[in-house]
Amino acid sequence: MERLVLACGREAVNSVDDLTPDCLGWAGLVYEHVLGEDKYTFVENVRHPHSCIILIKWPNDHTIAQIKDVVRDGLQAC
Repeated sequence: MERLVLACGREAVNSVDDLTPDCLGWAGLVYEHVLGEDKYTFVENVRHPHSCIILIKWPNDHTIAQIKDVVRDGLQAC
């Protein structure tokens, strides 16, 4: 939820009663995609992108851990 708030540029509310035009964000396209047994929500074409997600899928946990380490190290080097 926090990443959606960052991507869309507004704030999360706890109740539908709290919704106002000022707290609504904007995205050009939002859709859900099923990969295997997992569901993923994609938010595209946001006006002020402040967040991103890197999806890593591999058949074994050891390789995923290695890929995560490489990605983390690369991002920290920036």
